[in-house]
Amino acid sequence: MQPQLTPWMVESAYRYLMAAKHLKRGHDMLGVAQINAAIGMEILLKSFVSKPNDNLGQANETYELDYAAIKAAHECLKNDGRIPDYRKDKGPNKHDLLTLFYAIPEPIRQRVGLNRREKYIEKDRDIFTNARYQYERGAAKGFNDILIGVLDELIENVVHWYRELGCKDTFIVFYGMQPVELPPNPDQEPETL
Repeated sequence: MQPQLTPWMVESAYRYLMAAKHLKRGHDMLGVAQINAAIGMEILLKSFVSKPNDNLGQANETYELDYAAIKAAHECLKNDGRIPDYRKDKGPNKHDLLTLFYAIPEPIRQRVGLNRREKYIEKDRDIFTNARYQYERGAAKGFNDILIGVLDELIENVVHWYRELGCKDTFIVFYGMQPVELPPNPDQEPETL
């Protein structure tokens, strides 16, 4: 059985990755870059536990999250003692990167290389919720660019996998291709200032 493909979510994750890379280069913007990478990672992880639910095959296709898979992952992590104390009596956190990681079927995690990045995903599992408001008590105070690199690698892997599955989405098909510079047209007049 072929998995449900969610190319628009992959493209959206890519856009947050590009924003993170751009922000990483700016003065004192690593924290904002890391948060953008966390949003991109969240979207990418959710793409594996979502299915198209409207406008199928169109540019504005929408997706529905498999909440049951997220709830099951939360329960497994809770039983293993891997849910923070402040979250134990609450329902699943749809922003927790580790919960989203475990909601993804193991064969898919292996295929796209997620299994090799679990420790980084766990380390930054709550960056989006705990670091975006620096002025709040308990907010993360240090930043790194590890999640940016992990997301970059994973998007590349996912795009290659989607291509193997025959995905014809424009973003997937043209991902990574450099624009071609066309030779000048000999029939066209040169531009003048």
